[in-house]
Amino acid sequence: MRADRPEQIWDAIDRLAFEKGFTPSGLARAAGLDPTALNPSKRHMADGRVRLPRMETMLALLRAASMSWHDFADYLAGETKRGQEGPERRSVAGRIKVVEFSRLGTAELFDRAHLPVPHLWSEVGSPFADAGPHDYAIRLDSAVYEPSFRQGSLLLVTPASVIHKGDRVICCTPSPIIAIADQGTENGWRVTTLSGEDLTIPTASPAHRVTAATL
Repeated sequence: MRADRPEQIWDAIDRLAFEKGFTPSGLARAAGLDPTALNPSKRHMADGRVRLPRMETMLALLRAASMSWHDFADYLAGETKRGQEGPERRSVAGRIKVVEFSRLGTAELFDRAHLPVPHLWSEVGSPFADAGPHDYAIRLDSAVYEPSFRQGSLLLVTPASVIHKGDRVICCTPSPIIAIADQGTENGWRVTTLSGEDLTIPTASPAHRVTAATL
């Protein structure tokens, strides 16, 4: 297991938490740790250097996520690979397009390729280190998805990312939803909402993978 930057350990932990359906604090709680154990403020020492998680902490987190060291090494290898990609992978000048979740049903926000129409979106400084040129952010202006996603969080959405079963996706139907992908069909994606409802999202409606989220 190799990381070129200490931050990649934390990036891999964040991605692990997200893909297992937790916030970082939720994963810490599931592991029997203090809920603040993975907070950003706990990741740096007083002199600014990155503080690496202790072995006991890592073992507890991996047990809670039902993940082996070998599988976590694959996560870490993925973070290392992304960290080595060129600047064309990242959003322009650290900025990212953003819109409120409640506005996602506005069809004009997306072009025929289901990509954001730039002048209809706001831009903010990106909190995501690995946002691609077509990625966009959704600001959750509702508490309906708590505790999975906190109200006020930013979700990073990656249109170019291939959707697999179990991925969390944004479905930009007339009534936008966040759901878990089940199966792709010729008519669209079958998904399960976070409240357990089964739906089919037609091919004509954008369904994009959520790849990261802020706390």
